[in-house]
Amino acid sequence: MMAFYKKHIQTKNSPQNIGKMKPILYSLLTILSLQSCDKVVDETPPVLPPTIPQATTEVFKLSYPNVSSFVFKPLEQDKTWQTDFVTPAGKVFSLVDYQGEIIDLNELVGTPKSLPIAIKQHFLNNYPSSQIVMFYDVMKSPTVTDGYKLVIQTDKNTNLNLYYDVNNNFVREEIQPNEKVSAIVFTSTDQINFDASIPTVIKQFLSNNQLKSASVIIYNLADKSYKIVLNFREKLNGALQTSEILLSDAGQILQWVSSIENEYSYKILPKTNLPTEINTYLATNLPNWQFDYGVSETIFGNNKTNFVTVKIGQNDSYLIVDEEIKKNDLILVRTQALAENYLPETVKTALTNSFNNWTFVKANVIYEPYRQSLSQIVTNVNHFQIEVKQGTDRYAVRLASDGNILYKYRIL
Repeated sequence: MMAFYKKHIQTKNSPQNIGKMKPILYSLLTILSLQSCDKVVDETPPVLPPTIPQATTEVFKLSYPNVSSFVFKPLEQDKTWQTDFVTPAGKVFSLVDYQGEIIDLNELVGTPKSLPIAIKQHFLNNYPSSQIVMFYDVMKSPTVTDGYKLVIQTDKNTNLNLYYDVNNNFVREEIQPNEKVSAIVFTSTDQINFDASIPTVIKQFLSNNQLKSASVIIYNLADKSYKIVLNFREKLNGALQTSEILLSDAGQILQWVSSIENEYSYKILPKTNLPTEINTYLATNLPNWQFDYGVSETIFGNNKTNFVTVKIGQNDSYLIVDEEIKKNDLILVRTQALAENYLPETVKTALTNSFNNWTFVKANVIYEPYRQSLSQIVTNVNHFQIEVKQGTDRYAVRLASDGNILYKYRIL
């Protein structure tokens, strides 16, 4: 049904985002086009457990062809599942529904560790309208922790760094600096000593601390300091391990942090517990709605994001996303059933090129996500989900808005 998820990525050209996983909204089309390109995948799926719809597993199998094992845990019966798996780039934790739409996707980075109760309580008491972005160990050496750094985002979209000592006592707050970059270098710990352009103080830091087997990104900052981001090849429980170091031009360690894995959790959100914002929107804009399913996501037990799907008659449905920090600005994704005569010619041509003498069974168009504050419905297409018949076989086909086939499989 939906074509929406919240994907966490590293932004290479933004130093304040390196080493943390920042939530950004992406369409499903983006990840599929990057990973599958024009390749046509194997159309013969494996035998699946009867309790998990084929569409639910196929979206992962075909989107991540190099992954051999996916773990599905049911949430709401026959409606939603949480999924975790390990890719060559690290660990993924995701939410998927019965129609094979990835609703939420998180790439996990860092060491698994709980948020200390004292730090969590300080955050809740003093920043009740903020959300956690990332949690770090502040390092004294590669193996010795000197405290903690909690990155939060306020309801005014300001990022703050909160620092705590090793006993979880609050130390200070600072606005996350807007760092200006004069140059970026991509290298590795294996190659760095052969590159004459790398400052000696950086080479010396890596050597003194015996930091090896990592990719290295070096930012030359406008204030003459250096930011070094290390992504280690050896993963911990499947998760990518990262460190971020700020060095002065004289080689003094100004800050050294290592990522702690964000602790995500999903749980069922029943119709009776829908947030006021969603109920108000539905009553005003979609009065004839029928509840399909609801799921709440939290990070370290906070930052609640609610995903609710409703049906409007036989042909329309909506995914409504309510981020706790952004009241009264819901995100919506509309899905609409399409008759064959409404399919674009580019889509029909793609189907004809892939399936001789195909016949139409059913189709849905999924539109791009939009915010409630836009005060208008977005009609830009994200992708099509179509079922066709060829002889006695039925096929599910996902196509981009331009008609390019993202993947297809034979329906069991």
